Amino acid sequence: MCKYWKIWLMVSALCWFKPVAEAQETAMFKNTFTLKFFGFSMHLKESPYPEIFPNRLDQKGYATFNYGAIAGYERFVVRDAISVRVEQGLYADCAGQLAGFTHLGWRGIIFRSNRHSVNGGFGPTLVYRQDWNRLEGYQDDGYFKRSGTWQHKFYWYGGEFEYNYELNNNTDISVNLVPGLPELISLGFGIRKHF
Repeated sequence: MCKYWKIWLMVSALCWFKPVAEAQETAMFKNTFTLKFFGFSMHLKESPYPEIFPNRLDQKGYATFNYGAIAGYERFVVRDAISVRVEQGLYADCAGQLAGFTHLGWRGIIFRSNRHSVNGGFGPTLVYRQDWNRLEGYQDDGYFKRSGTWQHKFYWYGGEFEYNYELNNNTDISVNLVPGLPELISLGFGIRKHF
């Protein structure tokens, strides 16, 4: 019985160490740079002011185009699985006004298979936009705070889901989904470069 126990232990150890050794052989990048086109928002409830959304796709303002970009830098802190990311977005919001966000947060891999991966992340996010109170027909509901000609909102819980398709060893096509709950869901797509 003791002899079989030792054989089982040796086989188990070999099975465990083989993937670890193979993972160490592949190049491990510690940084990524992401550049994405930010372009589509889906509101989760009917807007009371759809007429101020110049790029809406429907009469009630549920779906709108937003034109802009997101740039991000990511530093892996645990292998290539857990990282810290900083992102800066600048775009035209649903009302066609200059807007943006600044985000710093943790990222982790939720799923990975061959060339496909899904990451999730969360962390504090500051969202800001030109003050909508200057737009005709808009009634301020107090959701955003005002500061001069800008409105802003700070979220402790901002986050995103990101799907990546590996084109080659250090370049991915990347699509992100930002659940801006309870207001909207936004989509963007672009390139993620590992270095």
